Amino acid sequence: MELNFDPKKGIWAEGEHADRLRNNFFGDSDKQKLWLMPEEALYLIDFQNASVKHGKKNLTFSDVLTQYAKKDPRLMIKYNAFRDWRDRGLIIKRAAEAPKVDGKGGGSGGHVKKYPSREMNLHEIKAKACWDSESAFSVIEDEKTAAELFEVWWLGQRGVYKQERGSTLKLNFFETVLLSKHFGLKVFDAVKGRATNSEEIMDEISKRREFARTMYKAYEDWRMRGYIVKTGFKFGTHFRIYFPGASPMKSAGDSKWIHSKHVLHIFPKEEKMLISEWARAVRVAHGVKKTFILGMPKLSKKDYVDYPADFIAFRRKKQGGSWVRETVKDGPRYLLAAVSEEEHIGGVELASLLKKAEGMGLSLILSITDRETAITYYALNKISLKGAEHEYYEIEWMRP
Repeated sequence: MELNFDPKKGIWAEGEHADRLRNNFFGDSDKQKLWLMPEEALYLIDFQNASVKHGKKNLTFSDVLTQYAKKDPRLMIKYNAFRDWRDRGLIIKRAAEAPKVDGKGGGSGGHVKKYPSREMNLHEIKAKACWDSESAFSVIEDEKTAAELFEVWWLGQRGVYKQERGSTLKLNFFETVLLSKHFGLKVFDAVKGRATNSEEIMDEISKRREFARTMYKAYEDWRMRGYIVKTGFKFGTHFRIYFPGASPMKSAGDSKWIHSKHVLHIFPKEEKMLISEWARAVRVAHGVKKTFILGMPKLSKKDYVDYPADFIAFRRKKQGGSWVRETVKDGPRYLLAAVSEEEHIGGVELASLLKKAEGMGLSLILSITDRETAITYYALNKISLKGAEHEYYEIEWMRP
């Protein structure tokens, strides 16, 4: 297969070569010529023995890469994502060069996953808690209150974790703030020797722990809608979540403890995270059969940035009893962002990509290239949690 190159015009195919590529949904037609994006040209050189002519010279893979890498330093990362999708027999196009799909894509960007919501009807608490600011725990010694909060509402830890001994209830700072703010819990500060309140505790914790208010808002979002929210420390995330109705008490004749099915990680807009660390947390969750939920504070209009998405991607559909690949006529399913394990991604950038995908009616996929150029895909699907202050997304490992 013969391709042509002009540094001022780009790379193109003509004649039967153009027809062959056009039929396989490569390139963008312009009269007699089929114009190729750099990823397509690199793929054809790498796997279909294409030659690229520049005058009398045949350009190699490295020559073509050199021509475009200065303007697009992330070209190899994009190429790896393109190559993997194409190797699966699927169509993938540059997002900037693709047909306009505003809100009409075939993905789930316009459809959200609804989570049930149940009001937390806890009565006003009459007992008092003793707050230890250094450890960030409070304790309730009133046995009746401690038993109700733990056994009915699964707040705090009564006695020793997974051991039926001890009656004192220990509340972490999230639980202490929630009960003081919404349910009348009176709190005595053991260090200062006086009464304190939810706002004072939050101010104190915020000085020592970054993003404490953002974390608390996520805790409050889920707790006030009936969910049980506990630490996710063992799973490398901020919280683990149980659906409404879960209890720490073993049912009659059941010796097994209930296990959470979801974990929640909060991604503040100011934070940047190494992709490999982010992916590792998702893998740990999936390894223990839990759904990974990403929580992001809602951004104002001025917070969003025009973070470029790399590709729109197609999948397969059932037709006549067989699976066939979707084409441009079907509309894309995904907005795909290509990243590497060595890169960082920020909360603002990820939120901007999610907003862009949602506006196009597409699901967002992160295509992660590791050091051996293998690709791992994660799809982000929006969660509807009525009245929540943050936005939440399920992150699922996927195979195209």
